[in-house]
Amino acid sequence: MDDKTLSIRSYLLSLGLYPNKCGYHYIFELIRLALEREEILPLKYVGYPRISEKFLKSSPAIEKDIQNAISYAWLHSDTDRLYQEFGETIDMRKGKPSNKHFLMTAIESLS
Repeated sequence: MDDKTLSIRSYLLSLGLYPNKCGYHYIFELIRLALEREEILPLKYVGYPRISEKFLKSSPAIEKDIQNAISYAWLHSDTDRLYQEFGETIDMRKGKPSNKHFLMTAIESLS
């Protein structure tokens, strides 16, 4: 396992995202692609379709699984750590960041 893979895994685990949630793998892959300078935006037209090809799942299912993984982390993890990392990107109506904001903050933190 290379250093980039380890750093992405450690980062996601520190936020309460665990590999037993399928959304974790999609988030991991999108972050990995972005760190390799691959285009993932806009997520709906580029990122999700790329991931759906790899995992043989529909783009809407990819999007929903990512939302569920983020929601799970927000409900079951260290909220102080999450707010410290994502404070400015949190959607006040939902209480957590959007998929895009989550990914962009994660990519920025890992760059």
